Amino acid sequence: MRLISFVLALAAASLIRPGVAWPVEATLEVYYWSYEEFIESDPDFVDEYSDPVFVSLGARQWDTLLHTVRALYTTEFGAGRVKYAGSGTLDGYYYYKFRGEAYAAYQFNDFSPFIGLGYRWLYDDGGGLTTSTGHSSYDRQSQYFYVPVGGIYRFTDDLLVKGQFNYLIYGLQTSYLSDIAGYSDIDNDQNEGWGVDLTIDYRVTKNIGVHTFFRYWDISDSDWSQGLINGQPAFLAMEPHNHTLEAGLGVSYKF
Repeated sequence: MRLISFVLALAAASLIRPGVAWPVEATLEVYYWSYEEFIESDPDFVDEYSDPVFVSLGARQWDTLLHTVRALYTTEFGAGRVKYAGSGTLDGYYYYKFRGEAYAAYQFNDFSPFIGLGYRWLYDDGGGLTTSTGHSSYDRQSQYFYVPVGGIYRFTDDLLVKGQFNYLIYGLQTSYLSDIAGYSDIDNDQNEGWGVDLTIDYRVTKNIGVHTFFRYWDISDSDWSQGLINGQPAFLAMEPHNHTLEAGLGVSYKF
């Protein structure tokens, strides 16, 4: 709670500062995406990957003012077709994602350290399908709350690098097993994990920029939850240790 109060106070200080402009930068990104789950008995338990790429639209504000506290943000919504390999193979379904981050930053010459709050939402829309080995698929929703800590370094007026470490506060995995007749949905808490995010951005013109990026998440095993079949306790389930990787290119336009 102290961290949240601190970030909100810094953001409020920048919002009420007179004469501060709030430019919006729209982004379009195309990237490779992969997701892997691991268990001790099977290091390749589940693999999912983009088919062929994901596309995201977003908005951001990364500009800071010299010696000024500033509230910055990043948002994006993306989607793409996915291929699955685990209990057989499966393709032709869609994966959706949203990411929103707000930061409080302070500029020291060309460097702007920041701390913030982030929310990451993922939806695996594979419910109602059947894998190549006859296993039924189901929808899954993931929600993650985290603290991004990092900095923006401006090498020149046209070139900047933004890097951050993401510390997971809380995650919630919802498996919609009710897509399979007789089964109940399951919620699993995920409380341990971390991520990194690196962006290299180059300003081509005053309004247009291009960037490349790499994002990675490592989420530990979840807790266990009781599952029901036909209303009766029947099994325990957990969300395995997993990695997510994104790497791609983007363009931006500053209004």
